[in-house]
Amino acid sequence: MRTTVELSDPLYRRLRAAAAEQGLRGFSPLVEQALREYLDGTDRREEVSARIRGAAGAWTERDVTDWERSRREIWATWRDTRS
Repeated sequence: MRTTVELSDPLYRRLRAAAAEQGLRGFSPLVEQALREYLDGTDRREEVSARIRGAAGAWTERDVTDWERSRREIWATWRDTRS
């Protein structure tokens, strides 16, 4: 199906360049791939959000306290390698 999409000039140039790098004559395959990935990601994010909402209240205060203590202990063993 053909459609028209408004793109900013910088985005259009990037899209054309990406298509050229992949040896494509047009950029429709790239746009379709990007839209599929975006929409699939939206579906996944909604699924995760629904699971999180469903788990609300599943942990007791003690569970949270124990988890936070364990997390702090583990993080304390990590070294900062940014130096």
